[in-house]
Order: sequence, then structure tokens, then C-alpha cells
Amino acid sequence: MTTFQNNIMRMKIIRVLCLFTVLLAAPAAAQETASLSLQVRVEGIEGDLLQNVLLTLSIEKRKAHPYLNPSMIRRLHGSAPGEIRTALEPLGYYRPVIEADLQSEGQQWTAVYRVDAGEPVRVGRISLTVTGPGQGQPETAEALKQFRLMTGEVLVHGVYEEGKRLVLNALRQEGYLDARFPVKEVEVDPDRDTADVLLELNTGPRFRFGPVIFDQDFLGERYLRGFVTIEEGDPYRLTALLDLERALADTRQFQRVDVRAPRDAAVDLEIPITVHLLPGPSRKITAGLGYGTDTGPRGRVGWVHRRVNRKGHRSTVDLVASTVTQEFTAKYIIPLDRPRTDHLDYSLGWSRERVEDVDRETYLAGTSLTRLRGKLQETLFLNFEQERFTAGVDTSTSILLIPGVNWTHVVADDRIRTSKGYKGILQLKGASQELFSETSFAQASLFLKGILSLSGELRLLARAELGTSWVQEFFELPSSQRFFAGGDRSVRGYDYKSLGPTDSTGEVVGGRHLAVGSAEVELFLSENWGAAVFVDTGNAFNETSESLETGAGAGIRWHTIIGPIRLDYARAVTMEGKPWRLHLNIGPDL
Repeated sequence: MTTFQNNIMRMKIIRVLCLFTVLLAAPAAAQETASLSLQVRVEGIEGDLLQNVLLTLSIEKRKAHPYLNPSMIRRLHGSAPGEIRTALEPLGYYRPVIEADLQSEGQQWTAVYRVDAGEPVRVGRISLTVTGPGQGQPETAEALKQFRLMTGEVLVHGVYEEGKRLVLNALRQEGYLDARFPVKEVEVDPDRDTADVLLELNTGPRFRFGPVIFDQDFLGERYLRGFVTIEEGDPYRLTALLDLERALADTRQFQRVDVRAPRDAAVDLEIPITVHLLPGPSRKITAGLGYGTDTGPRGRVGWVHRRVNRKGHRSTVDLVASTVTQEFTAKYIIPLDRPRTDHLDYSLGWSRERVEDVDRETYLAGTSLTRLRGKLQETLFLNFEQERFTAGVDTSTSILLIPGVNWTHVVADDRIRTSKGYKGILQLKGASQELFSETSFAQASLFLKGILSLSGELRLLARAELGTSWVQEFFELPSSQRFFAGGDRSVRGYDYKSLGPTDSTGEVVGGRHLAVGSAEVELFLSENWGAAVFVDTGNAFNETSESLETGAGAGIRWHTIIGPIRLDYARAVTMEGKPWRLHLNIGPDL
């Protein structure tokens, strides 16, 4: 063997012997340190200061190390004062006084650090200058409001860094994608306990939207273009991209919607928008079970065809059954130029309802046009209805051609869990004997509901319903076109549709007019639970001199992702005997 090979062999033998020695010594070392324990205490500070120090201290993090030994403890103890100073500086404390003490008694070691944080460093001056094309623009002024570090405040580095990040994010969301801080300095003077903040913000140019390109092959281009509200050349806004993505996702036609406008694709500051669409299931069957005190147990089965053709046409079939009502509805829906809000519907339906002293069966064929007019959702409809009904002692059959219009307006911070908002629905409809109807009537109804947060824990909910009918022979008006009151969504404390004018036998047959009002105060007990007290009053009537009925009570609220589940216990205050009734209601606030 050569000398070189001999040397290699010796080195391998030495390594094996060293490894063997370590393996023999490890159990002894482990046995020596197994009973050694270390306690760490930091005194004189609390809250965020204490938490940040404990997260930084190496001796705290390694006190349970399996091979902890005296030499390691001394080394970690020696580093602790410097680590404490480092942990306090981001929170504005640059001149702490630290006393470190390390003691041992047998195998028990104790490290104590007494910290006097001293006076914090406060912001003395903030110099924030803006350069670039965004200088003086309203978007820039709005973005700068995100920098919330103020003169005289303690210099907390987290607030400083977060402020810069929020400013840049706000600018980039408005199209200043190259915004940056070329100058960002914090000059700390520990002797004066002050710090000067020097920042220069360069906005960079504002980018614009280019063309919108759809990456898919299963829907027509014209239909998809109806969801696009972005014009080529518009300033880049992240919210516009999110709105487009949300509008497409809300159709539930796609398994995935991915809207992208990458900075790297920009040409002359214009960024093309690419919309990647992956089709979801075209047909779906739905089913559900529920319970309501107005209707009792109920079930629902539905079928939906979300893509009948490339134009985005849809069709639905629904069957709903409960102990009180049974309904069958089939619809064919044709989206218009603005498919998110505008559509033409054709429908066929059958329904049966048995409530108190009223029994009706209705067949319907209709069409409706829904479109957005400014902030109002307008629905024009024309329904052909045939109804057989019994109301009290009267039994009749009616045929009506009913044109009408609905206007709906909703403003809310959150439709499911509202802290501030309102909803209004106005409906006008009627029929004429001169237009294929057996009776003539005209009707107007108004629904209003408002919600206001009185504080972080209190909400005020108010509701009103008004309706009036013009008809010569009231007994000819089918029961579905009459007004009733009472129930979960009307006057609580009374049965569903149990309030209204009665016939000669005392049976409720409905009225020409309706007036219902409600006031409720809800107290949040936790994030998802609340308690409420309420008063409802109202009635259906033929003469304005007739009295109103009042119910009052209390309930609990469980706020879920589908809306509050409301369980109320209400008393019929103006009814003889003042009986109590339980009400269960589920659904969004607005």
C-alpha cells in the first residue's frame, strides 16, 4: 500500500474509534443531565414586552433540552441580556436596565432577569414625501391614510412596518403596481428617547386594463361578455378583477374560475385579463328537510340544469311539501345582456294550501322580466292563474290574467348577518274582466325592513308590511290574492294566517287591507349567539276602523352561515286568554 493509502486507512480507523467513544459516553452524559432542571424567570415587565422577551430568549427555549448541562446553561445565561435588549427594541424600548442572576442548588438551576424597560422611544418627526405619477392623486392620498404611526406615539416597529405594507398594498390595488419606498429610515436617538421617521414613496406609473380573454370552449362568447364590466383602458383595480371573478362564480356553472392580470404581461402599461374557466356539473339534484312552526315538517326536492346550451340558458324544477302547503314549480331562464342581473323567465306551477278555514288549489303559467334599473331590481310579470278555493262557507273557482311589477331595493353591509342595512319591496298588480279575467281588482303591497347596530352588542330590527286592494265584489277575489296576518314572519303569538276578517260563522277568510309592524332588540351574548325581545302588531281587515292585534315575547338567536336560526316564545297579548306560542324561523337578515 502507498503512504497516501495508509493515511486514508488510519483516518477511517480514528473516525470509527471516535464514534465508538461518543456512543459509549452518550448514555453517561444523558444519565448525568437527566435529573438537571432549569427555571427561567423574567421580572419587571409584562404583556407584549414579556411575551416578546420569552419568545426571543434562548435559555427559555432550551431549558428542556435533553442534553442540558451546566456549561450550556452558563453560555445561554451570558447571552440573555443582549437577547432581552434585542426583544425590547421593536416595541420602542432602547435603554433597558437588566440584572441577570444565575444560581444553582444541586441539580436545580434558576435564572432570574430583572428588567427595567425604562422610557420608550417616541416618534419625534415623520417626513413622508411622495414622488412619481401618483403624486397628488386621490388614490395616493387614500393609501397614505393606511400609515397610522403618529408623532408622539411609541415607536413600535411592527406598526411602522405594517403601515408601509398597507400603503403599498392600497396603491397596488389601484394600479400602481411598481410602488415602493426607495427611502425608508428610522433615526433613533436613545439619549432623547425620540426617533425620526424618514420615508420617500415612489408611486411608479398607473397600469391600465387590456382586453379580456376567456380561456374556455363550452359557453358562448356573447354570454360571458355580459359579465364583464371592465372597459379596455380602464385604470387597473383589483376590486374590478374580484367582482368579475365573483360574478362568474355566483352562476355555479364552473368548477373553477381564475381571473388573472399579471404585471409581467403588461404592454405599454396595459395588462390583458385572462379568465380561465373549468366547467362544473351541468345537472344537479338537490334535496332538503326542514321545519317551521307555520308549516310544520317540510321537504324539498329540486333539479337544475345550469347549461342547457352555449347561451347560458338554465332550467329548474322544484317540489316542496309540508303539512300546510305543497308546491310544484318549473322554470326556464334566459339570461339577457347583463346575465348577472337581467333575465327572462318562463314558469309553470301548481300549489295547494290548507290553513285554518281556507283551502285553495292554484295552477299557474307565467313569464317575468327581471332587470336592474339603477339601484332597483325591477321584475315585470304576467301570470295566468286558475284557482279553486274555499274560504269559510264560500267555495268558488276563478280565472285571472294578472300583470304586475315588483321593485326591490336592498342596501346592507352583509345580507346574511346585517349590522346596518334595509330592504324594501313594492308590488303592484291587478286583473280586469276585459282582459281574460273573471273578476277585476288592483292591489298594492309594501314591505320594509331595517336593521341598525346600536352598539357592538345591540341591534335594532324594525319591520313593516302594508297592503291594500280595490275590488267590487270581495267574495270573488281568490284566497291567494287576499291579505292574512299572523305567524313567524307576521304577528308572532298568533297562528299562521289566523288573523283577518271572518265570515258569518266566525271563520277567517282574509281581508282587503293589511297593516303589520314589528320592533325587535337583539343582544349578542357571544359571536354566534344572541337574545331578543320584540313586539309585533297588525291585522288584515276590510274596514280601517278594525282593531290591531299585538304579540310580544322573547327569543334566542343562533347565527349560522345560512342566516340566524330564530326561536321565539310569544304571547298573544290582545287575544282572550293571552295564549303563548312557539315560533321557529330560519333565514338571512335581509
